Amino acid sequence: MVVSDSTLKNTGSDTVFGAQCTYQDTDGIVYVIDYLDYYTSCPDGKVRKGVITATLDKDFSEEGAVATLNFDNYVVDDLMLSGGNTISFFGYVQGIKAFTHEVPSGTLTFYDTVSHGSYSWSSSKQFSWVEGMSTPEYFDDDVFEITGTSNGVDLYNAAFSTVIDEPLGDYFDCRWIRGGQVSISTPGLDVQNGYILYNPDSCTNLVEYYFNGNLFYDRFEQH
Repeated sequence: MVVSDSTLKNTGSDTVFGAQCTYQDTDGIVYVIDYLDYYTSCPDGKVRKGVITATLDKDFSEEGAVATLNFDNYVVDDLMLSGGNTISFFGYVQGIKAFTHEVPSGTLTFYDTVSHGSYSWSSSKQFSWVEGMSTPEYFDDDVFEITGTSNGVDLYNAAFSTVIDEPLGDYFDCRWIRGGQVSISTPGLDVQNGYILYNPDSCTNLVEYYFNGNLFYDRFEQH
């Protein structure tokens, strides 16, 4: 959203998705995405605070461009994100823009009254901009398909790894994933593998977990 904002590039500042953003290209390309020190309500229903600084090696419209992200007290709802993070514009695949998202080492820390502690992970994801590419300044019609893998350690120190078997649907007009399947491996637990199904037909936080052939329903919280 930020790199597609023409007002931001033309004037050096604009409000994008609830954040106060600045842009400069005099000494490298730098975007500062500032949600301020208090929680800011965003169009996707989440609240954020803190600052994201994106440093680019070249304009993100150029193939091969890499944005390195740094986080300063960045919190979404009651999750604080820290760690390395890069987004690259891979190029066009069959006329569709493709991006890669690499997290060499990330940590999410909980700040709510129920969960305490943190979990760490690394991941490699690919994003394909399958809908809404022709209207870059209008975001509600955007849909991305996500593939890739991840691994890490959860809140209770259990190791896990995941593989996206069927692409996940990331609809910008819905805060929940719509469609797709993820296989999950938990080798240190009694039940060592299973998979997760997401509902493709509606915007819902209800998901289906299958372990040992048994179906379990769960609802994602606002995280």
